[in-house]
Amino acid sequence: LLPSDAVYYFTRADIPRAMNEKELAQKAAEFGLRGDMYNSVIEAFSSARLKAGKNDLIFVGGSTFVVAEIL
Repeated sequence: LLPSDAVYYFTRADIPRAMNEKELAQKAAEFGLRGDMYNSVIEAFSSARLKAGKNDLIFVGGSTFVVAEIL
């Protein structure tokens, strides 16, 4: 259901059971979703903010843990 023409920022929450960003990117690629990998949520979010245009939407999802790191 995710758009294949979107830009994705793969990362992991700062919890022990979080999926590795490389594995997440590989699983997403099976569905035609491509993007860059980041070592932390803050790093991924900062990159998204820098690259976003004035009318772009940044959606943060995955888990409550990922969203909590942004807040």
